[in-house]
Amino acid sequence: MTSASKSSPEPEAKPWLKERVYEPKRRRTVELVRTSVDALAKDRKRVSLATVCARSKEIDPDGRGISESAILKNEEARIYYEQHRSWNAGSRNRQKICKSTAVTVPARIKGDRDESRVRYRYLKLNKAELVERLLAVEQAHAVLQERWFQVNEQMLSWRLRAERSEPQLRSGEK
Repeated sequence: MTSASKSSPEPEAKPWLKERVYEPKRRRTVELVRTSVDALAKDRKRVSLATVCARSKEIDPDGRGISESAILKNEEARIYYEQHRSWNAGSRNRQKICKSTAVTVPARIKGDRDESRVRYRYLKLNKAELVERLLAVEQAHAVLQERWFQVNEQMLSWRLRAERSEPQLRSGEK
């Protein structure tokens, strides 16, 4: 025997639910948003989610109003609100990304430095400054790594030369 119980019924399973419950709620939300936004615009008040919700409570005959999530989840209400809202996404002042401002990595970083002070200093930097600092540190690390490889290669070549010449020196001593 298989159990077909589900925690929530599928919307297609009960079309009457959509007609009698969800559709009237959706229309109510759209109407309250329209009347609230129009009233705010008429009074030359700021149109925001909070003000629309507050005005909808004043306008609603039941006094319930609508919530911010109801506006955002109802596509028609959200579109109407976004067309009339006071805040515009493109007009905000964004923090300008600074061009590469010659961030220098300290020549010597002490091993016994106070890490809590360093962490605090880094936390005071903004994201762009941290990125520049990280890039500078990575570049310095790449340069040091290349030097390390060169020194090790020279050491290896000197060692190999010494090992080749050692038998000749020992035969010359005898």
